[in-house]
Amino acid sequence: MDYLSKISMQGESRGYNGDLDPNEANQEEYVLLGESYPALLLNNDNRTGEEDKNASEHYLTRLIGGLFSKNMDENPDFLLDLKSRLHFTYRTRFTPILAVPGGPSPLSFHFLIRENPINVIENAINNPSCFNTDVGWGCMIRTGQSLLGNAVQIARLGREYRVGPELNPEEIMIIDWFVDIPDAPFSIHNFVSRGMELSGKRPGEWSGPAATSRSIQSLIRGFKQCGIDDCQISVASGDVYEEEVMEVFSKSKENRILFLLGVKLGINAVNEFYWIDIKRLLGSKFSVGIAGGRPSSSLYFIGYQGDELLYLDPHTAQPFVSPSNQQRSFYESCHSSNYGKLAIQDLDPSMLIGILISGKEEFEEWKKEVKDSHIINILEKKPGPMESVFDGDLDSFNMPDNDGFNDKSTIVDGDYVDIRAVLRHSDSASSCEKDDGFQDIQCKKQHIVVIGDRSSSTTSQDVEVEKVLVEHETVGVSDSRNNEVADIR
Repeated sequence: MDYLSKISMQGESRGYNGDLDPNEANQEEYVLLGESYPALLLNNDNRTGEEDKNASEHYLTRLIGGLFSKNMDENPDFLLDLKSRLHFTYRTRFTPILAVPGGPSPLSFHFLIRENPINVIENAINNPSCFNTDVGWGCMIRTGQSLLGNAVQIARLGREYRVGPELNPEEIMIIDWFVDIPDAPFSIHNFVSRGMELSGKRPGEWSGPAATSRSIQSLIRGFKQCGIDDCQISVASGDVYEEEVMEVFSKSKENRILFLLGVKLGINAVNEFYWIDIKRLLGSKFSVGIAGGRPSSSLYFIGYQGDELLYLDPHTAQPFVSPSNQQRSFYESCHSSNYGKLAIQDLDPSMLIGILISGKEEFEEWKKEVKDSHIINILEKKPGPMESVFDGDLDSFNMPDNDGFNDKSTIVDGDYVDIRAVLRHSDSASSCEKDDGFQDIQCKKQHIVVIGDRSSSTTSQDVEVEKVLVEHETVGVSDSRNNEVADIR
């Protein structure tokens, strides 16, 4: 779906069935990573006609995606909290990342379409075998950085932290850890390096939730100064194992743990059965957000209003700023009060859930909070090899086959770049990838093993098996010529 289509959708009537008046929907409270804020009502009987006219104009402005909206009718406390969250986006002209044999080429035709052709030609002359931008392929890495950045910010500054007129030295240090240079511990260069090492993701390839979570875990464990003591991941379920958690707390009861849970909550869309649980997760004080969105088009979800999820969009290309030249404007570019909304039924079922627990006491509190969750399961211990049916990840079913993706002439459709980047920097255009590789099946909530066609695979990572949580009741299973489905009871 291109960006302008997304814009037009944001002005439609709100609610699961589209039966709510826009004003009614916008009167519901905002929930942002565990904090709640009342909405400011657009219509009031005491308003003058001129005020009503202005309110209407502001709403019409939001219909085009907030390109010109200054959030004049939003709750200022909500907007300050929103702006205080770290937000990482596409960057251009950063320190080059070397392409590898067999991976996408920086000279691929689709990069000419996604970017300003002048930038691509310039890069081809100066760095013909390198990527100097992540436009078109780095959105999942950027949402992963945002999730990690806010976890680190909360760990070091507290959830109550708000940006002010003066730059905070502690936050400057945190943002410097994410600068796009190889020496920065959480830079895109190190995400790409870990992705290739741990998940076989080559530079220029889109990373899924599992690959991103592995990279984050490795980067945290290699940089304990960040303030998070451990990162525990589950690449194919919402399972947390208490014996592994207690091992961390045995070293110190105050240790902080970041949980990254890669789940798939349906086939083509999130099953309605999980909608309330997703909102509860985003409303938890332990939440650091969800990286998800659309197939191969990741967004960073930080809260909700009514039946719509609030997100920060990484698809705005901003120019790289050298560490030696970083000014106030660079640090301010890592914050934004512009946000989008996505109806929860339009959310892609594959997502990466982030939970930050500070100490054993908080873990016990979180256990009680999620005891009735249909997504998160806290188990006493990890099952042994003979007990586990599956130990793969979710990424392969959100990616096209390797031949299609690495075709140097293939244009990937479905992803997009924020149109504001075109206006400001002329560094981006629209493109993306669509996921059609799912069967239309509906089954009761249990583990379903979906096995793809292995005939075209070249490595063990090309085709993987995944757990899928789907509906309560068994309705039926459709056959597919290219896939086999086994109902594990």
